Amino acid sequence: MKKKIVYALLIVALLGIFSCDRFDHNFKPLEQVDFNAELFSPLEEAFNTASAEDLSTVMAFYAEDYKHYGITKSEWEAILYNLLSGINNPVIDVILITATLQNDTNALANWRLTISDSRKNVIADSLYTGERLRKENGKWLLRGNQCGCDPSAPTQKVIVEYVTNVGCSYCPAVENLLHDLSSQYGNDFIYLTHQLSGPVAFNDPLYAYYSAYSAPVSIIQGKHKLVGGNQETLSQYPYIVQSELELLSQMDYSVLNATVEGINISGSVKLTPLSTSFNQEELILNLAVIDLVSTALNAEGEHLTNVVIGRKRIDISEVDLSNPVAFEFDANVTIPEDAALVIFAQKTPATFANNAIIYSGLQYPLAVKKGGSQ
Repeated sequence: MKKKIVYALLIVALLGIFSCDRFDHNFKPLEQVDFNAELFSPLEEAFNTASAEDLSTVMAFYAEDYKHYGITKSEWEAILYNLLSGINNPVIDVILITATLQNDTNALANWRLTISDSRKNVIADSLYTGERLRKENGKWLLRGNQCGCDPSAPTQKVIVEYVTNVGCSYCPAVENLLHDLSSQYGNDFIYLTHQLSGPVAFNDPLYAYYSAYSAPVSIIQGKHKLVGGNQETLSQYPYIVQSELELLSQMDYSVLNATVEGINISGSVKLTPLSTSFNQEELILNLAVIDLVSTALNAEGEHLTNVVIGRKRIDISEVDLSNPVAFEFDANVTIPEDAALVIFAQKTPATFANNAIIYSGLQYPLAVKKGGSQ
């Protein structure tokens, strides 16, 4: 128990440092919730009025099934006791960063907890991302990230394959959400935009494999197909993305070299399975050249982003992954200066049934020079 408390304290300290859907819908809108007023402000008040010897008012905001990187509710209470018992007149700040309502009783939040002494020296500073919230008996409670994994182990990046179309009125809402998720998660979140028709469209096998012949459609990590752009569908994105981000990575990627000449790109990549039991059956390597800011516009006149202008799939089910994998293919247009290469390995069963698992991935900036070479 002592080892687990010490380990958790280290976690706390390190965290501080370191075609359109054209049908009419009549979904009941989710009730807006002021999570600051209903949860985080009362939690801060409870922290600042409680004592190390009696944390009952604080722990009342934690669900019985609380789990954060394997730390249970009772273990977290013991950790708080150890933290607070050594501080005279502690000052605790609870700051809500973002909160997303999933349904009437579940939500996701990103928030910060800082504990300082009376001289404002910070003792602990923890950032909680993907905190699960649940409403029980009319009260919102914290559930942790519900992850029992080692926080030092590498987690996977999330890949979203997004399908749009010219004149799609529902698509801009999805695109704005993808932008927001990209801003929130940075390099851990990668999305690729495919246009069914229009100036940057090309015949990609993706449409037939996923049966994605209308827009908007998103396939997240090869396992979650979301169709449409109504609020009920949009509300599923953050929950799914956060859940996938918490899973341990099974593949590591590195680009050894990449050369661009006009429309052609060639090079080699190294894939390293992170498990000795990794199964390569039905495994392919996806390579996509994306234009970070396209000249193509959406229905609201905004430039499409991360648009796929070339794609290659290589069967690696029987490839010795101790060696680099070479590639060469042509994009459909001259590769622009702001292009990037996206790579990811994926299971590809003959029939898609939300089972085409993507094993993390990598977005690699090509930094194409004027004249068409890198």
